[in-house]
Amino acid sequence: MSILVQLAIAFLSVALFSIGGASALIPEFHRQIVGVRGWLTDADFAHMVALAQVAPGPNMLIVSLIGWRVAGLPGLLVSTLAIVGPPSMIAFFVGRGLGRLRDAPWLAAVKSALAPVVVGLMLASGVITAQAANNSVLAWAMTAGAALFMYATKRNPLWVIGAGALLGIAAGRAGLI
Repeated sequence: MSILVQLAIAFLSVALFSIGGASALIPEFHRQIVGVRGWLTDADFAHMVALAQVAPGPNMLIVSLIGWRVAGLPGLLVSTLAIVGPPSMIAFFVGRGLGRLRDAPWLAAVKSALAPVVVGLMLASGVITAQAANNSVLAWAMTAGAALFMYATKRNPLWVIGAGALLGIAAGRAGLI
């Protein structure tokens, strides 16, 4: 089976059952790309997640980056279409149908039940990414510090990114990483 078909299958299977956007899908992306298929290492995957998070635009950039890394421009195109196409079609048709059901009591219950599911998936995403990226005590300490800072304050996450960059530079110059 060609690499492009494998990419399409990997991302189509995730796209059809996705809830919560790209951030909530990172654990499954990791499992498929690093664990099952071995296309990337943990470190490569963590770098791509970081790049997708800091780059302007949608977080779904992670899929395009993986496709590019695995199979070049054709991989980028196949991966992006596989992850975006099916949910877009489903959203279009479901959105048209929900207009007629907006007053149904069961619909409100379903919507409120999905919120904790999405939060749990996003938390799992953070844990998987931390496990993939953290290869030293310093890295785990930085992750814990960033999580505590974000939990305890209402500051912009750019402060954490900037502090992480400065700590990384300092640790690199000190020979700690």
